[in-house]
This record gives sequence, structure tokens and C-alpha cells, in this order.
Amino acid sequence: MTSQWRVGAILNEPLVDTLRFAAWYLEAGASGLTLLFDNPDDPAQEVLANHPSVTCIPCTAEFWADLGLTPDTRFTKRQNMALSWVYRSMPDGWLLNVDADEFLYVNDGTISDFLAAMPEATEAVRVETAEIVAAPAGLSGNVYRLPMERDVARRVYGDSAALFGPRRKGLIGHPQGKSFVRCGLPGVSLRQHWAQRADGSEIAERYVPVREGAALLHHIGLDYDVWRAKLEWRLASSGFTVPLTERIREMLDLPDAEEQLRALHSDLHGVDAERLDRLRAEGVSLELAIDLDGTAARRFEVGYPAA
Repeated sequence: MTSQWRVGAILNEPLVDTLRFAAWYLEAGASGLTLLFDNPDDPAQEVLANHPSVTCIPCTAEFWADLGLTPDTRFTKRQNMALSWVYRSMPDGWLLNVDADEFLYVNDGTISDFLAAMPEATEAVRVETAEIVAAPAGLSGNVYRLPMERDVARRVYGDSAALFGPRRKGLIGHPQGKSFVRCGLPGVSLRQHWAQRADGSEIAERYVPVREGAALLHHIGLDYDVWRAKLEWRLASSGFTVPLTERIREMLDLPDAEEQLRALHSDLHGVDAERLDRLRAEGVSLELAIDLDGTAARRFEVGYPAA
């Protein structure tokens, strides 16, 4: 027995990234993707709009007005409202609420099989984060770091561990993971990482750590130019921890700011051979041979820039 599942996301990414995202989930067996484009003129819609399994929704001023919001409303509020709206439109199965740089992976079998194995009473399945880092030269495949306790982070990263802050468990992004939510639950709305009920009652959630065979592969910050382009937005929206925000702001005032920022990015988003050995020794690494570009090129022979 398998379980039907769909993906919902609000996007504002370069075309290549959007197509990688869509291709990954179509290849993984999603029965449908509902993509809300925060830029209503996003060119990805021209490639995806006619795909039978993809619903493209431009987030126009009228769209936000229907939800009681405006395009200037804080993004996280718009995101939660929009994805809750998508959730309520789904009659059955499961909805996975993710961002464009997040790729749900299961080690054995399919995502449908993974969900079908959940007890009927399970209302949500939250999968732990694995955060990508740039691998040492010569190593094939992708390297991911897993959430780690503060003492482990200090052993792996030394003094740089303080920049991750006390709550992100050795990650730059979120350690909480993202959730599949069973559709049709009354009074439920979605937040970034989980679902909640209007009356405050508990959601029956199953939490799946990476060690149990599933991971939310978070491709955050890997490319310096993309990271740099989003830097001001992340600083303004509390996207970094306080220690990291303070360090970056100090760097921005230096005459060699770009050189300093590149070094910081390399330190936090990459691993050399010695640091990778430390991650492995602590049991907080995951190494996978996956090919996002190849998957996208197969799915979108016309329209994928790398094809």
C-alpha cells in the first residue's frame, strides 16, 4: 500500500533552482506540486504551467488581498497564510510544506512507502534537517552536516562554533526539519516547520531523525554569489543568529569586506578534509551521491538551462 502526497511551496528563485526543485519532487513521486510564485512574473511559470502535475499560482496583489494581506506583509506571515490556504484545498493524502532549497530524501524505498508505513493515528511526519556543505576537492557526491549538540559543534568547528548560536545545533539554517501533514484535518494551519490547531490541541506528530532513514536535504548557502546576494535580506529578516549577524555587520565596515566575507562563507559553508573527518568521527555527517542537475535535465529537456 502506498500513500499519495503533494508538495506546496512559495518560491522566488532563479529559474535553474526552481526547476531543480520541481524535478526532484516529480521524480520522487509527488502526485502534484502547488507552486506559489512570490514574483507573479516569474519566468519559471512559462516552463511549468502546462505540466499536468504542477499548479502555478502567481502571487499578485489580488491573491494576497483574498487572504487579507498585501505584498508588503512580512514574508513569513504571507508564507504561512498561503501554505495554509494550499493545505485546505487538498482533500486527502499528505502535503509536504517546503522551501525551494529543501529536498526530501528517503534512504530505502519511496516517499510513498515511507508515508504508508506511518500509523493511521499519525497526523504529521517531521523529518530532520541535513544541511549541505561544500566538500573537499576530489570528493564525489554531496556532504551534509547533521544537527549536533554544542560540545560536538565546538569539537568540529572550534571557535567558529559560537557563530551558530545556542539553538541551531551547528547549522546555519534550521535544525527542526519540515513536515508532511495529513490532509483533511479540521482547524489546522501550517507554519514553517509544523502544523498547528486553532484550539491549541496537540498534533499527533512522528519525528524522524536522519539516522532513521529520511532527511530534509537543505541546500542553503552553498554558492557564495547567491549567499552574498541575499545577505542584506537575511540580516534584515533575522535570518542569521545574533553572533553571526554581529560578525557580518562588523565585516561589512572593513576595507577588505569582500575578502573577509568570502573567508567567513568558506568557514561556515564548507569543510576541508580534516573537518570532514571530525564530522564523520562525531557521527554528524551524511554523504549522498545525488544529481539535481541531471534530474532536472531529464524532466525538463526544454527549458532547463543546464540541459
